[in-house]
Amino acid sequence: MYTVSKILVTTDFSEYSGEALDFGISIAEKYEAEIHLLHVVDTAGKSNADEEQNARKIMKTFVNEHIDESVWVLQAVRSGRPHDEIVRYAQMNGINLIVIATHGRTGISHAIMGSIAEKVVRHSPVPVLTVHPSTVIERLVSESDVLSDLHIAVRESAR
Repeated sequence: MYTVSKILVTTDFSEYSGEALDFGISIAEKYEAEIHLLHVVDTAGKSNADEEQNARKIMKTFVNEHIDESVWVLQAVRSGRPHDEIVRYAQMNGINLIVIATHGRTGISHAIMGSIAEKVVRHSPVPVLTVHPSTVIERLVSESDVLSDLHIAVRESAR
């Protein structure tokens, strides 16, 4: 039987990764697992201590906005190529499951930018749960938002 005792949730501080964190917390509660929250500063081969320090501040805000005080999360910030650092962190910390949000890019955008989630899935030694943004979109966008953005007025029918 596969045991989940340590869950790594990755974050880029977006709403998408907030949704992934919700999934990670739910799984952690079920298995009484430890949660690690990781942000990787993409330095493309160069180290930048200021960016890491800024990321630590943003991490605290992100945690305060998304996590109940009763939930304990080990927070980490690393620098490097995100997919490499995520896999390295998982290996070094005995992680059993990685939870990562996808941004839902397709076509040219995906081909040019690649996908960190896809690279993590390909290189991870442990299972990876990807959280698709449609769950966030469904939660955040209502029909009235769409109608408003399209400048379509909804009129009540005459009685």
